[in-house]
Amino acid sequence: MDFSIFDSFDMSVFTFFGEQIQSAFMNVVAEFITFFGGSSFVIPMAVAGAIMIPFKKTRRFGMAVLFAVLIGTLLTNPVMKPLFARPRPYVYYADNPLFMSWYEFAGAHVESDKSFPSGHTTAAFELGVAMFLALNKKYSWVFPVISALVGLSRIYLMVHYVTDVIGGVVVGVFAGVMG
Repeated sequence: MDFSIFDSFDMSVFTFFGEQIQSAFMNVVAEFITFFGGSSFVIPMAVAGAIMIPFKKTRRFGMAVLFAVLIGTLLTNPVMKPLFARPRPYVYYADNPLFMSWYEFAGAHVESDKSFPSGHTTAAFELGVAMFLALNKKYSWVFPVISALVGLSRIYLMVHYVTDVIGGVVVGVFAGVMG
């Protein structure tokens, strides 16, 4: 798929983040929030879900979490990322000194795979939606909010385009509902 049709949109969002939002404080905030979409958080959540399945009181929650993670991860990493093979923004914009200055200020994170869809956003939404649907509605709204913040943190850190995050939201919501 040719993503170049989104170039001006993606760059305008990067420009907004780079010129209006970036600060040392926001770097710390983004680093903290992005953790909730990473494997260091998601894998233990999936393991906890698997441990909960044998127990009647926690079975529904455990199954929702485990299957959401499995569905979202399998769709994103072995299927969609290789299929679309979109380069990361810091690879695509490597010759753009303004973008690279924002990227370096945000921490110059190097990721190991392709860009579309955002795996962190997928993971955050698969968990957030599954937990929203499986838990008490009075407080469960917080999980999709955290998921949205994870997506924004990935853009802020300049490791994903807006369209990658949108793709991650779609896959994550699907996986969360299916879980």
